[in-house]
Amino acid sequence: MKIIRCILVTALFSMLLTGCWGAREIEHMIYVNTIGVDYVKGKVVVYIQMVNFSGIAKKESGQTQAQKTSLGRAEGDSFDTAIFNLYSSSPQRIVWSNVKTIVFSEAALKNGVIKQVMEVWDRYYEFRYTVWTMGTKEPIEKVLNTASISDLSVIYSQLNSPMHTYEQSSIIAPMYLYNFIRKWKEKGETVLLPYLEIKPGWYDNKQPSPNISMTGVCFLDNQQYRGCLEGNDILGLRWLEKKTQRTPLVLKEGNKVKALMVMNKLKSSIHPKLKQGKPAFDIKISMQATLPQLNTSLHKKQLELQATKEIKDEIMETYLKGLNMEVDAYGLSAQFYRSMPKKWHKLNTKEKIALDPSSIDNIDIKVNLISGGISKMR
Repeated sequence: MKIIRCILVTALFSMLLTGCWGAREIEHMIYVNTIGVDYVKGKVVVYIQMVNFSGIAKKESGQTQAQKTSLGRAEGDSFDTAIFNLYSSSPQRIVWSNVKTIVFSEAALKNGVIKQVMEVWDRYYEFRYTVWTMGTKEPIEKVLNTASISDLSVIYSQLNSPMHTYEQSSIIAPMYLYNFIRKWKEKGETVLLPYLEIKPGWYDNKQPSPNISMTGVCFLDNQQYRGCLEGNDILGLRWLEKKTQRTPLVLKEGNKVKALMVMNKLKSSIHPKLKQGKPAFDIKISMQATLPQLNTSLHKKQLELQATKEIKDEIMETYLKGLNMEVDAYGLSAQFYRSMPKKWHKLNTKEKIALDPSSIDNIDIKVNLISGGISKMR
C-alpha cells in the first residue's frame, strides 16, 4: 500500500508541474547584436543588427555557413518612441540582453540624443552596461551592413570585439558603456569616444572587402560633443591610457624609417600642482621596448633618447590639438579636481579649469630597451 500511495502522490505532483510550456525557441526571438542611433530631420532613428547564429555554428560537413546581416530600422520623436515603433513592425519578440555594441552617429552626438539613450538604458532591465560604445561619421546603416571577411561572424569584428585588435596594437582604447557614463557625469572629465570608419585594404575571393576600423576619437565634456581627431593627431593619447598593452613607435629621419620600436608595460601618472597661482601638471611615464626593426647604426642609449623625444612630441601635439578645439584631451581638469577640489572650485569656469600650452609643466619619460637585436648594435 505504501508503494501505491507513493506512486499516486508522485503522479499527482507531476501533473501539477508546468514544465517549459511557456518557453520560446531560440529561432522564435530576435537577438539584438548592435544598436545604431542616428538623428535625421528632427527624428531619432534606431537601427538594430541581429545575431545570426547560423553564421557561428558549423554545418555537419564542418564548413561555416554563409554570413547574413539582418537590420531593423525605426524612427520616432525620441529614442524610446523609436524603440516602440520598432516593436510594432517586428515579426518576433526583440531581446536586448545580448547587445554587444551601441554606435552613435555624429548627428546624434551633436543633438544630445545620447541623453535620451542613457535615460532609457538606466530604466529598462534588459539593457547591460558592459557594451562597447562608439561613434561614427559614416552612415549607420552602412556600418552595420559591413560584412566580415572569410565568412567570419560580425561578432568577431572590431565593431563587437575591439579588444582582440587592441591587445596587438594599442592605439585607440575601446570603451565600455559604464566607463562612458562615469566620465560623462563626472566633473572635469573628458570622454574619449572611439569612432569607426569603413576602411579599404582587405580582399575576399579577390574582391574588395572593406572592413570596420577604429580610426579616431570623439571628445565630449560637460555632456556636450566637442569634435573628433584622428590619425597622427591622437597618437599622444596612448601614452597616458592605462589599458595600453602593446603599441608601435616609428623613429624617422625625414621620410626614412630609422627604427621601429614596440612599447609595452607602460606606467603613467599625472601630478597636479599650482604654479604662480595657475594649475600645472607633471607627467611621468615609464615603459619597456623591443626592437623588431633597425635600419641604422645606433647605440641603445641613442635609441632610448630618440624614443623619449618622439613620445614627448606626440603627447604635446595631441594636447595642443585638443586645446584648439577647447578640449582637455588628457582629462587634466578631472585630475586637478580629485587632487585639489577646493582650488578647482575657485578656478573652474563652466565646470573645467582654464588650460594653455604651458599647463603641462614637465614630462618625464623613461624608455628601457630590453630586447630585439641589441647585441647587434654598436
